[in-house]
Amino acid sequence: MRHWLVCLIIALLMRPLGAEVYSEYVLKAAYLYNFTKFVEWPQGAFPTTDSPLVICIAGADSFGDALTTLDGKMVEGHPVEVRLFFLAARPDQCHVVFIGRSEQGQLKAVLAKLARLPILTVSDISDFAQAGGIIGLFEAGKRIRFSINITAAEQANLKLSSQLLKLAVIVGDPRRADP
Repeated sequence: MRHWLVCLIIALLMRPLGAEVYSEYVLKAAYLYNFTKFVEWPQGAFPTTDSPLVICIAGADSFGDALTTLDGKMVEGHPVEVRLFFLAARPDQCHVVFIGRSEQGQLKAVLAKLARLPILTVSDISDFAQAGGIIGLFEAGKRIRFSINITAAEQANLKLSSQLLKLAVIVGDPRRADP
């Protein structure tokens, strides 16, 4: 069963970005998973060494079934668990929060609720990283790229791998000029 699912994901990833909205979110799910491999959370972010790494979705879930493929995958000994997240919920139970486009009108409130918590915030809302989120996904030349707000990552006490930073457009870092 899993082999069939992997083949389906690979086939969808090979399609051009504009071919189908679903394939866009399959790619974004892959990005979410891969981002977790390049982040170091502070001590205490996981209650035990085998606690799940929780990816939460804030707002309307545009991923469809794309995120179900992440459930149970492992990152540094932590099984991945995907949950829907509501503003009234306890955000401290999440390690990653993907903020959907449906939350654009509430973005400041969502980011304020997550501020200074050891949570990797990711979104495809326009100029997300410039607005104070950590990783913003955007389309450039039919490809998905990402920007990283270094200051927001530092405030969340997250260490991002230099390998990840090399691939990103960097914003919010006084040590480096914005492009």
